[in-house]
Amino acid sequence: MSKKNSDGKRTARDRMAAERARRQAADKRKRALIIGGSVVAVLAVAATIGIVVGNNKSDSNNSGWSAAASQPLKAPAGVNGTVISYGSNPNAPVMTVYEDFRCPICDQVEGKLGGTIQEMADAGTIRVDYHIASFLDRNLGGNGSKYAANAAACAVDAGKFKQYHDVLYANQPDETSDKFGNKAYLLELASKVDGLRSPTFDACVNNLTYAPWVKASQEDFNNAKVGDQQVTGTPTIAMNNKKLDYVSADKKSIMAPDVFKAQVEQIIAGMNAAPSATPAP
Repeated sequence: MSKKNSDGKRTARDRMAAERARRQAADKRKRALIIGGSVVAVLAVAATIGIVVGNNKSDSNNSGWSAAASQPLKAPAGVNGTVISYGSNPNAPVMTVYEDFRCPICDQVEGKLGGTIQEMADAGTIRVDYHIASFLDRNLGGNGSKYAANAAACAVDAGKFKQYHDVLYANQPDETSDKFGNKAYLLELASKVDGLRSPTFDACVNNLTYAPWVKASQEDFNNAKVGDQQVTGTPTIAMNNKKLDYVSADKKSIMAPDVFKAQVEQIIAGMNAAPSATPAP
């Protein structure tokens, strides 16, 4: 066999091996992120409808969590069931938000639209009901979603949920990292919220006090619907039994805050519109 032929076959084998490795990496990514029924890279937000629930991996290092989650259910102070509400007007039209603290698209939505949502809630225009999911631990392995959800519930007791919620997203690690599974890191982030750290809060985080509540919140998420449609991923944002759009018209980014706000205001106007009077025949 000539050296030229030998080198050619070796090069072909190398190309085939590289292609197999590329396909394996792509397949792994497909199992983690599904966007609008089409698989795309993490940095692309086009046609995003959220991170989809799956069961690709079992939790790793979860024996401590399982023990804590088996304890009697206890909800954070003032929390009705598994819903954490935020806003100055408890009777305002409700915006429902389903999210997972490890979800990268949730982080992008929070970064682009979070300020607008908070402004409307602070003004009493809406009330935001947060439903905290933790399924990404199943998809990606680890405990970060659950531990972060527990810490957020601990922050409710201190009256600092929204502040800590925002800090978690501002410091969200890559979704393939389980940095939120480190309680010391969650406590470090809590130090960024004035008045949150205390012996009570720290013990709540370290002891996984609200693990049973986090488990119940995930179970509620598994059965959640918007209207007659099953909630299948995060983030899902809804009002008046209708999912809200949060992707731009060109499907390349999160929509502009003013466009999102106009969408919400239109829904509220429809909810407040008095039914037209129809003369009796």
